[in-house]
Amino acid sequence: MNKKIILLTLLLTIATTAAVVLYLENYKKSIDHREYVQVVVAKQTIPNRSRITRDMLEVVTKDKAYVHPNSTGDIKSIVGTIATTRIARGDEVLKDYIAGPGDIEKGLAFVVPDNMRAITVPVNEVSALNYMIRPGDMVDVIVTLSLQEEQPDGSTKTYDQSNYVLQKVFVLATNSNLGYDNGFVQQEGGASGKNTVTLAVYPEHALPLALACDYGTIRLLLRSPADERETSVKPFLLEHFIRKDDTR
Repeated sequence: MNKKIILLTLLLTIATTAAVVLYLENYKKSIDHREYVQVVVAKQTIPNRSRITRDMLEVVTKDKAYVHPNSTGDIKSIVGTIATTRIARGDEVLKDYIAGPGDIEKGLAFVVPDNMRAITVPVNEVSALNYMIRPGDMVDVIVTLSLQEEQPDGSTKTYDQSNYVLQKVFVLATNSNLGYDNGFVQQEGGASGKNTVTLAVYPEHALPLALACDYGTIRLLLRSPADERETSVKPFLLEHFIRKDDTR
């Protein structure tokens, strides 16, 4: 009998305690008029220029009055972006601290596609189509070279020829302009007096392009945005302009 009384007393005590706790929580909420929101923060210190992964982040609840307006509660929108500054553990991950693919406001490095490289080539009003090329355009690159070949008699023969170097190359920037609406804002190329175009190429394509720039004269051929085809074109020699008449 005593055991039943003790058990009943224990159950009543637990129920009373739970009721008191629930009442206090409800009372606390009734007098707390603050608004709470979920915010993404750094679960660990995130180094500058590193790709942000899911395990680096966590979502916490904060008083809205103390939350930065550029913060976010959407953790999926943060995963996969690049940190543009060091984010300390516990700090809110602000939109100002990250950059996504194609975020031109954060600089050229964040516009370069994955597995590609940015390379700058010198241009003038002829090779750059009177400076009408804009970031976002697709171009082909051709080069004109003077090649020398030693003949059996010891003399040297010079071949002037034009070759295709690359096709379907994406234009990242013109001079220092990354936005399509900017184009060649500085026609004189700033203090250097030279104009440039920056292209996105695969690593194996950067080498022939660099040689073409250093040892030949390059030109850019503007492509239609709808043209996805690649063309097979043989090198063209200067002597092809000479018409030989063998009918004599």
